Amino acid sequence: MAEKTDILMEKQLKKMRMKRVLKRELGAWGFLLPHFFFFVLFIVIPVVYGFVMSFYRWSLLGTTQFVGLDNYVRIWNDSRFWQSVKNTVMFAIISIPLVMAVSMIFALLLKKKWYGKLWLLVAFVSPTFFSSVGVLTTWRWIFSSAPNGLLNYYLTKLGLLKQPISWFATPARAWVCIIGVTVWWIIGFSILLYLGALQRIPPEQYEAAKIDGAGPWAQFIHITLPWMRNVLFFDVVRQVLLAFGLFDQVYFFTAGGPAGSTRTMVYYLYMVGFERQQLGRAAAISWYMFIIIFGFALINLFILTKSIRGAEGE
Repeated sequence: MAEKTDILMEKQLKKMRMKRVLKRELGAWGFLLPHFFFFVLFIVIPVVYGFVMSFYRWSLLGTTQFVGLDNYVRIWNDSRFWQSVKNTVMFAIISIPLVMAVSMIFALLLKKKWYGKLWLLVAFVSPTFFSSVGVLTTWRWIFSSAPNGLLNYYLTKLGLLKQPISWFATPARAWVCIIGVTVWWIIGFSILLYLGALQRIPPEQYEAAKIDGAGPWAQFIHITLPWMRNVLFFDVVRQVLLAFGLFDQVYFFTAGGPAGSTRTMVYYLYMVGFERQQLGRAAAISWYMFIIIFGFALINLFILTKSIRGAEGE
């Protein structure tokens, strides 16, 4: 009788454990389901639909026709696409290190205790939360080629310019304006990331380094950078995505000019898909973009990892 009772008790305990596990799993899936539903609806389905679309000659007003790999071949042989890739990569190579370096400098300054640093932090971070329309409309007025354009007006008054100039007339000036506005616009979030990472570094690390005779640069290389490795990894990937997604600045300032010198991949996709109504070819461009962005992000992560490990090993 005792053995039967034990067996029944074990079965009941197993049933109770199974019910608890099932209840926990169902609860977890219940919380996950709304997010999973919208993820499938707005991410998975459009990605699959876009991939299928890339094999068709597809327009909003015409009939669709299956063309196989023809869209990919045409894009591969399109010199304007490769010019846009070159422009985007050039922008990324210049803007990513610049944003990270400027953000690191200001984060190190804001880490120190001095009066008014909160206002400076607010000044850097607040543009990140402004809409692109308001920000870029203001900057377009500042860079206006008219005599009453803010930059032309004050530079002329100060005698630095003899007459108003067009700030987007040459590729060099246009890129300087685009990169400058981009750095000003997005460094706020990077400063917050770096400042949070800097505040988590134990002060004892720096005190021990000072006792050993390490200067500020040696402390930065051997203590600050290794401790910030994860944050830097995250920011590199974020900056790559932002750089290769450059569109608003080009659309507002130059429309890809002069002569296509500031046309980026996303802007070229917009031209093909929305201005020319060649949606199948635009979908093929998006998959080329995915491969290029993924490869560029891996290269950046490899370089950053190698530099930090090299600094740790010195």
